[in-house]
Amino acid sequence: MVAKISRSIVSRLNKSQIKRLAFIGIHSKGVPLAHKIAEAVNSRLGVEIPVAHLDISMYRDDIGIRKTLPNILPTEVPFDLDEKVIILVDDVLSTGRTIRAALDAITDYGRPDLIRLAVLIDRGGQEFPVKADFFGAKVNVRKNQRVTVLWEHDGMPPGVYLLPGKDNSGEHGK
Repeated sequence: MVAKISRSIVSRLNKSQIKRLAFIGIHSKGVPLAHKIAEAVNSRLGVEIPVAHLDISMYRDDIGIRKTLPNILPTEVPFDLDEKVIILVDDVLSTGRTIRAALDAITDYGRPDLIRLAVLIDRGGQEFPVKADFFGAKVNVRKNQRVTVLWEHDGMPPGVYLLPGKDNSGEHGK
């Protein structure tokens, strides 16, 4: 799926856009995916494309109603966002609320020329007018199911898992 996403990105961007390309992974599962896609694009094009890490916890629309405070992870944006072509990366697209929060956060760091969204899984069910420009797979998932992506560092076999119940992390059935 990572190869599919990277091929799609390379085929849809022109040379000028590729020169200004950068990835921003949303903590926590979008960060490793952003690095994997960037590595695939880098090897395809023979260029080094930077990757940033973004924590959107304080930008979420449920911050005042959550029962617990979020675990804040470091936001690392080691490059100027102005005039960049940004590929915003997350593991699963569900309601679109995480992406809306990420867009708000990005504007605190600069004004990119273009922002596109890449996700590993588009599970449908968007509540906001948000769509993935690049995706590994689209799946139909019932509201009482959740999609979980695990990476090598999660201590379980890496993969995409469909599980019963709502996601307890505040992602609303991500």
